[in-house]
Parts: sequence; structure tokens; C-alpha cells
Amino acid sequence: MSRLLGLAACQLEVFPGDTGKNLENMTRQIELIKYYSPWVKLIVASELVIQGSTDFETLAETIPGPITDVCSRIAKEHGIYFIPGSMYEKKEGRIFNASPVFDDQGNMIHNYHKMYPWRPHEKTDSGRQTLVFDLPDAGRIGLCNCYDLWFPEVIRDLVFKGAEVILIPTAAGTQDRVQEVIMARAAAIQNQCYVISVNGVGVNGVASGGKGHSLIVDPEGHIVQEAGQLQENLIAMLDLETVQHSRDFGIAGVSRPLASFFHEKHRFEYQTLAYEESPVYTQNQLNKQRR
Repeated sequence: MSRLLGLAACQLEVFPGDTGKNLENMTRQIELIKYYSPWVKLIVASELVIQGSTDFETLAETIPGPITDVCSRIAKEHGIYFIPGSMYEKKEGRIFNASPVFDDQGNMIHNYHKMYPWRPHEKTDSGRQTLVFDLPDAGRIGLCNCYDLWFPEVIRDLVFKGAEVILIPTAAGTQDRVQEVIMARAAAIQNQCYVISVNGVGVNGVASGGKGHSLIVDPEGHIVQEAGQLQENLIAMLDLETVQHSRDFGIAGVSRPLASFFHEKHRFEYQTLAYEESPVYTQNQLNKQRR
């Protein structure tokens, strides 16, 4: 039995500081996605796609606020779960790189704060906890942001909480985007889940959104789709049962790293749950084939 999730990742050109133009571009791309692929139920855009990555103190807004009001209307109008990349949020005298999550009724159901800003260049405050949410009739989605990918603990924590798909809005305009593509594939393999790394594009790399090369990776590390360095939408129908199959029967029919991690008796300090109590066990039944 399949658990299908229609997903789109918007690799958009970003115009620094021009919120109106960026919102207009994003809205138009979502209209095109839903016109040609009405079965898409989850759309994610790249990091800082609305404001750009410059002048964060000037551009920061409250959440809820004008930007999230527009995003809410987009989600409700198109009946989609929607993550508009991220935006600078002013909150209690601090500024976060925030990723709001909207359900298909336009409700903001979560708001993730980037845990690992890109130091020393990114001056925003850091978040304190990872985020997962459930998409009805599909599965559990994990969300992190750009540089978070460089810390395996973030991805593993999302998977421990039951995530089968990891969304990573990104604004990578530096030469290490090549390494990020490798890490996205490695994270999918190590955690036997889908990984979607959606980068932005622009004429100026860091200041304009990124160097592209967004990709959708399956639980065995195969690239389902990959973008180039121009504005492009990646659209795919993912079968989340593929995650279950990989975890039950092994990558390439052999290795089951998540099961092995829990089956051994030794524990790291952060492994606070018993194997039988973990979401990985209860949701994915990794005890089916013990080694």
C-alpha cells in the first residue's frame, strides 16, 4: 500500500530587499505548480526567499505580520501545506531566521527558528529545538534550515521524532554548495528518509539567494530530481512507504543503519529513549527483521 505525497520545491530567483517582487514571483510559481500538477499538497521554497539575506535588522518583521498574512492566503487558496522558505522575525528584542509552516486551511501551525546560523556571518539568534509536523494521510515531516544540515545531530533528532521527509530551505551561494549536495545524499542514506534541499538562485550568490542545485533525494541516496542554476520548480510524487521499505529491508537490500543504531546495547548520552519507546520503532516497526 502506498502513502503518496505530492511535493514541490521552488528554487526561486531572489531580489534582495524587494519583498513585493519576491512575493509576486513566489505566488506566480505556486500558481503554475498547481495548474500543471494539482495533486501537489506540500510546497517549500528556499531560505530567505522573500526578503533576501541582506540588512536583516531592517527587514525583520513580526510573525504573524504582513508577510505571513500573504503566505496564509496562498496556502488556503491552493489547499496546500506551505513553507515559504524562511524570513527574518523580530521577537522579544531578538531576531531569528524563522520558517513558518502553514496548513491547507491557511493556519500557521508551527514556526521553526534556525538552530545553527552560519557563523560568523549570520548574526541572527539561534533556535532551541527541532520541528516535526504531520501531514494527514501521508506522514511526518521534519524541517530544518540551510546550515543545520551540517550538523548530523539535527537530522537524526528529526528522524528520532518520526520524520520520514526532511525539508531544508537553503540560501547557499558559496563554493561549498557542492559539499552540501553530498551531505544531503549522505543524510538521506544514514537516516533512510527523503531529503529535500531547496536552494535559491541569483546573480550575486550569497546576497541574491544562492547557487541553485536544489535536489530531492530518496531514502537510499538516489537523486530523484536536481535543478540547475536557474529558477526552477522540482515537482515529484513521493511514496513514503519507500522509507518503510528501506528501514525494513535495508539500503540496497543490505544495510539498516537506523535499526543497528538502536539494536546495540550501548548508548550515547543523548539517547534517552529505549528502543521500543522511540518513534523510529513505533512508527516504522524496525523489529520486523532483527539482525
